[in-house]
Amino acid sequence: MSAKCPKCGKTVYAAEEMSAGPMKWHKTCFKCEACGTRLATGKASRHEDKLYCQQCYLKGMYATKELLGTPTAAQG
Repeated sequence: MSAKCPKCGKTVYAAEEMSAGPMKWHKTCFKCEACGTRLATGKASRHEDKLYCQQCYLKGMYATKELLGTPTAAQG
């Protein structure tokens, strides 16, 4: 069974997949949610099932919140 892309919701086939953790995206959907930069596997940071480049991830302070255990809006 093929995975569904978290960005567009369509099926992701092996020939077009990009991975971040256990999730798979289409190559065209594998880009930073904030700035739109295309990402390479291993260069993406994930927060609440959205992808970010390292600069935007750190700028958004997601890394700090997760390291400190601060709950996000979705967590409570």
